[in-house]
Amino acid sequence: MQRIHPPTYLFAARALRDFGDGFVAILLPVYLLALGFSPLQVGVLATASLLGSALLTIAVGILGVRHDLRRLLLAAACLMVATGAAMSVVTDYALLLVVA
Repeated sequence: MQRIHPPTYLFAARALRDFGDGFVAILLPVYLLALGFSPLQVGVLATASLLGSALLTIAVGILGVRHDLRRLLLAAACLMVATGAAMSVVTDYALLLVVA
């Protein structure tokens, strides 16, 4: 039986995260429009969400040099889950901007 090397898990985790980001980038605007937000509000929220994801990726990259990468990736994943859960229950525009 061939052993799977840790970098393979890292790349697989990254691929799943990127798939999730892409999935959310497509479905979030549809969901927000269904909630009754205007196209401008939907655009601002979608942009804020993608910008937050990009900034988190940069932060993990910078901090990964000094800290345990596994813990940072786990913390980032937990934050993404919490953000997704909050977006599914919050319907106020201002709060959604904070969550995004």
